[in-house]
Amino acid sequence: MFVKTACAVLLSLAVLPMALGCSPTTPAKPPTPPPHEAFDAGRKAYEQGQYEQAATLFAAAGTPEAKVYLGQSLTRGAAKKAFTAYDEALRADPGQGDAMEAMGLLLADQGETAQAKTWLIKAGTTGGLRPESLVRLGDLFLAEGDCREALAAYEKAAAPQVAHAPALRRLEAVRGLCGAKTGAPRGPGKAGKNGVSEGEAEPGLYGQGTRPGKGAAGQTPAAPKPGPKTIDLNDI
Repeated sequence: MFVKTACAVLLSLAVLPMALGCSPTTPAKPPTPPPHEAFDAGRKAYEQGQYEQAATLFAAAGTPEAKVYLGQSLTRGAAKKAFTAYDEALRADPGQGDAMEAMGLLLADQGETAQAKTWLIKAGTTGGLRPESLVRLGDLFLAEGDCREALAAYEKAAAPQVAHAPALRRLEAVRGLCGAKTGAPRGPGKAGKNGVSEGEAEPGLYGQGTRPGKGAAGQTPAAPKPGPKTIDLNDI
């Protein structure tokens, strides 16, 4: 009898708030700031590298300018996560060529050309670069006016074993633009991912020959012949 009475009391206590039109308590959402405040807060978060928070604030602002920043926040947020993933892969396995290549391409997309070249060169001398990455590396050299290095990268991607169409087109255009001819054939070496020899390259491929910083005989190679100071890739 006591148990039945207790259950009835508890049930009435549970039903009473609903009978009175009440609902279970839920945390109140913070009020949405006015668009200009949301935009200003989003800019601050963006400048601090807090891209997820910035994206939320820009979405709340809703203005055309805020939508531009929203897209940039989403892009940078994804790139930041990708960078972290590649960095963790390289910390676990410093010789991970795929991570080096991916890191180089990511940094190139972000305009970090010096770091991008370093990673792409390391990837090329470690396990080889894919043809599209060779073209990207050539573009980085070409943008600096370094025709010899650019041509070497394009030649590798355009080699008969690969015949990467974009590299063939770029090679033809750059030869005319730089007034250069193809270099001497590369020596035999370890085959890379694209089926092209990666091991015994002349100085002028990947910046320093077989290993960054030294030539085949352990000597720093001579400086490349100067090309145009800068080359606009839109010209080719």
